[in-house]
Formats: sequence, C-alpha cells, structure tokens
Amino acid sequence: MDSTTEQQRGRTRMFNRKHRKHTFIGLSICLLLLALYWATPPVWKLKQGPIEVTRWPKSGETVYRIGPGQTRWTSIELVSRHVIHAIVVSEDARFFDHHGLDFHEIWNSIELNVERGAYVRGASTITQQLVKMAFLSHEKTILRKFREALGALLAELILDKETILEWYINLVEFGDGVFGIQDAAAHYFDTSPELLTIQQGANLALVLPSPNRWSEGLRQRQLTEFGHRRYAHIIDEMYKLGFITETLRDTAMATGDFGRPIQPEYLPLEHEENHRAN
Repeated sequence: MDSTTEQQRGRTRMFNRKHRKHTFIGLSICLLLLALYWATPPVWKLKQGPIEVTRWPKSGETVYRIGPGQTRWTSIELVSRHVIHAIVVSEDARFFDHHGLDFHEIWNSIELNVERGAYVRGASTITQQLVKMAFLSHEKTILRKFREALGALLAELILDKETILEWYINLVEFGDGVFGIQDAAAHYFDTSPELLTIQQGANLALVLPSPNRWSEGLRQRQLTEFGHRRYAHIIDEMYKLGFITETLRDTAMATGDFGRPIQPEYLPLEHEENHRAN
C-alpha cells in the first residue's frame, strides 16, 4: 500500500470523526432548543389574550377565560395607582428595574433559608408569579420553578411592564375564590378598582402572596397583628419611594385599620417619633 493511499484514508477517517462530532453537537443543540421550547410556558399568548386559566379555590378546581375584552377584565388605566404602587411595594420593589428575575432577592432568600434551616422566604418577582398563575400548576417542584424562570425571562423580552402588571392584577388572588382586582374591590370594599383609596390598596396588597392565610383581617375588617405590621411597612415604603406625600402617609397610618389607627408599636421609628411629638 503506497503512502498516498494511506494518507487519503487517514484524511477520510479524520473527516468522518469531525463529521460525527459536528453532527453530535448539532443534534445536541437541536434537542436542547426543543427541550427549552417544551419547558417554556406560552407567554406569547399574553400579547393578545384571552387565555384559559385554572384556579384551585376551596370549592374545587375551576377554569375560566380571561383577557382584554372579557367580563372580569379591568384595564390598568382604570385601576387606582395607589393599588398598583402598593402591590409593587409589597411584592416586587425592584419590578421596574429587573428583567424577570431579581437576583438580589434570590441571594437574600438563599441566605435566610440556609440560616433558618427551612424554606421561609421566596424570591419570585411579579413576572414570575404571573407566569405561574397563567400557565403553570401550584405544585412546588424544581421543574415548575425552572419553567417559571424561563417564562419570566421571555415575558420581559416581549411584553412591557404595564402589560405584565395589567395581567397580574387581573389574575392574582386576594382571598379564597376572590380573583383579580375587580372582584377584590367589589368583594371587600363594595367599590370599583379606580376608586380604591391608599388605605384600601395597602389592605389588599398586604394579603399577597398568601391570601388564604393573610386575608383574615380583610374578611373581618380588623387587621391582625401581622396585618398591622405589614400594612405599616407598605405605607412607609410607598412614602420612601415617592408614591405618596408625608401627609398622605400620616393619614394612611391613622386610618389604616378600617378607620382605626395602626398600632404604634408597628409604626416606622421616624413616624412614631413625629406622632409622639404631635
């Protein structure tokens, strides 16, 4: 066998090895993309809607259709900004700064959970919560959290913040069987979303994200100890972020417990000192 033939065979073997390697890489990439496509919730449906969502109130699983133009839908332009601000402060203070995932909160949650030796704090953004409510089950699994994160990243790419908030306030639960801001305003305050006050907005926001556990104060129209503490935090943060004036903050603290003042021990230190001085 001459050297030329041997060299040709060697080149052929090398070409075949490279071809198999490239084929393997190409197939792996295709499989990865297919897996990501399968795992990513169809958040593109939120660009137009409506969608079908599943809920699990105590009365049993229910499926309903919701989106722009539907009976239970309220445009964000018809919702009191006090409610919007209270919800953002309560659920996702950096909502307008992150791109679907809040890595600062994720790290803080990891540290706290490790310190306590138990899962005591989550770090889901409003966008993640929207993806879960719209497309995923309520089961706490790693796969669901992974799909939730993928959906949140994609949602932030194709939707603006106002649209994300609009879907969120129309889907979020404010108590057993009370879904969306329209139902919440009517159920708890016998009013419409655009007429909700600062106090009412903070009272609705404080039940999130565990409305079945934390809505007792709303149902009884008397804040629990937890409600006083959480309400005071929301109002103070709204003031610090410039959403309300000092006068509005003081009024909200003086009437936050359904016309009664928030208990002094839960007032922020600066506000408590001013209150005592007066």
